[in-house]
Amino acid sequence: MSLVIHPSASARSLDRGVMNRTIEIPDEVYAQLEQQASRRGVTLPQIIAELVQADEQGRMAAAIERLRMKGLLLTPSNSAQPAPTDFAPLQVQGKPLSEVIIEERR
Repeated sequence: MSLVIHPSASARSLDRGVMNRTIEIPDEVYAQLEQQASRRGVTLPQIIAELVQADEQGRMAAAIERLRMKGLLLTPSNSAQPAPTDFAPLQVQGKPLSEVIIEERR
């Protein structure tokens, strides 16, 4: 059985690149999901979207953990200092940096 999932408005605002998804579901699993959706008072596409989102979050968490274990990603530090709010750019003489970069690329 095929089912086309249309994300809720809140899901669309988080991930604008995905408007719908077709999922192949065995008939037995489809029937079980229908029963679960009925018990919870939600639609079948809603319950499937929740399961897909949970799966994607789990995969992302596992990928992040693998990167941390390999030393490719650092754990965020709670002691990091916030960026200063009283930032004032320095005044320098000469051409604007953007012009210098464009000239060097030629």
